[in-house]
Amino acid sequence: MELLNDPSPDVRRTAALSLGKIARPETTAALVERLGDPDPLVRQYSAWALGNLGEGALDQAGTALAKMLGDPSEAVKTAAVQALGEIGGTQGGTHTIVELLTEALREPNVATRRAAVQALAALEAASAYPALVKALNDQDDGVRQGAIAALGELADARALPPIRDRLLNDPDVGVRSEAAFRLGKFGDPTVIPALRSAAAGDSDAGVRRWASWALKQIQGSAAPNS
Repeated sequence: MELLNDPSPDVRRTAALSLGKIARPETTAALVERLGDPDPLVRQYSAWALGNLGEGALDQAGTALAKMLGDPSEAVKTAAVQALGEIGGTQGGTHTIVELLTEALREPNVATRRAAVQALAALEAASAYPALVKALNDQDDGVRQGAIAALGELADARALPPIRDRLLNDPDVGVRSEAAFRLGKFGDPTVIPALRSAAAGDSDAGVRRWASWALKQIQGSAAPNS
């Protein structure tokens, strides 16, 4: 822990990595402090280490990790997302994090919005539902696809109509494919007409394949190799 404050960034990086492997809860506060390190690798490794500490780290680390989604380093954003998913958390702590992630979904920076939606998918917090539905209309394809994935993880039947709409109307192939996949995982027969339409008429072969797979899932057939 003392080496987290060493003048050498190489030493601080190694200390953060080592503490992540040891995974002792009493290191939480020191690692949270290193999230503000001037060296991006130290911040990345500190976030990774916090993720290894488990649910007990949420109260001290959750809010700090959520704020890291605005970090200029893509690697730090990714590490923070993964850590948030790994530490999970208590309902009260998760509520605070969801509020911060919802705010991040309004940021002009695309990478920040993508990181936020990935973190919400990892948390699987029911309170994120309204923000995720709104994110289905984001201008960025990656954010929309991530929102569909996150809604799929929530398994909330209210999401079926908006996901079905993305399948039939979204301009992006990845978004439509994600929508077909998630509808298949839901297994709700009310979306069969939309899936049949996509399986027969979508302009992209991949979307047609996923829609056909989803139909077989809902109808009880074994999924083919993707």
